[in-house]
Amino acid sequence: MTNPNAEATQPQSSPAPGASEQRAIEGARQRGAARTPRFAAKLDKDAKGSIVKIGSPHSDEAGWSDRLQDLFGSRGTSFPISQLNHVLTLARDGEGQYDAVKVNSMLAAIEAVQPADEVQGMIAVQMVATHELAMSVLRRAARVDQIPQFDSAANMAVKLMRTFTMQVEALAKLQRGGEQVVRVVHVHPGGQAVIGNVTAGSKPAGGGGSEENGNQPHAKGDLPAPTAQPMPPLWGQDEAGKPLPVSCGGRQGSLPDARRRAR
Repeated sequence: MTNPNAEATQPQSSPAPGASEQRAIEGARQRGAARTPRFAAKLDKDAKGSIVKIGSPHSDEAGWSDRLQDLFGSRGTSFPISQLNHVLTLARDGEGQYDAVKVNSMLAAIEAVQPADEVQGMIAVQMVATHELAMSVLRRAARVDQIPQFDSAANMAVKLMRTFTMQVEALAKLQRGGEQVVRVVHVHPGGQAVIGNVTAGSKPAGGGGSEENGNQPHAKGDLPAPTAQPMPPLWGQDEAGKPLPVSCGGRQGSLPDARRRAR
């Protein structure tokens, strides 16, 4: 008797990638080959999981040491080794085991920052530490089922992610050398440059125009300053000077003199 579920239990072969997927794979392969290989370390551990040696994954130990120094923006091994120990501490799991994949992923992130000196190297280490802690807290928030625990973990994750953003900004400022970014704003004829935050539709104090002119043609000569005052009323020709309403229709006729009315 044939088992009707026999075909369902057999492993199914995956289909070949389509033409568009093959092009994407080839493009990714070419871009990957053009990238510089990231720095990596080899962790030799004993039966208990303790590290007995950390070093080069290849035979060129001197070249690996040069890349380690360049990784943290330093010359010599004292500072790089001290920062590498910080990374190793962050890569331990709950049982005290070292995760080689996590170690090399954090080292790759530090190398992507390209620290130019020891200060930038320290900020890079702080960035990967903050990222790892933020991800750990987010995982904890996803596991809890009590609202107070979720709020506590989520709030801590938000603080860590804000700290990460501040670290990125501080590092970018150091790498710029403290130079300020100057934006040149084109001011059209008849306009006025404004320094500060101007929201759309708002009128800055002291007048002035916006950066955009709405694609309207410019008239020759100076443009009159915009005014927000209402149009003054039209005045009649009588001595009292009472305002007359502006009519949208026919012409306003003259009023007869009451003293000439027939009795």
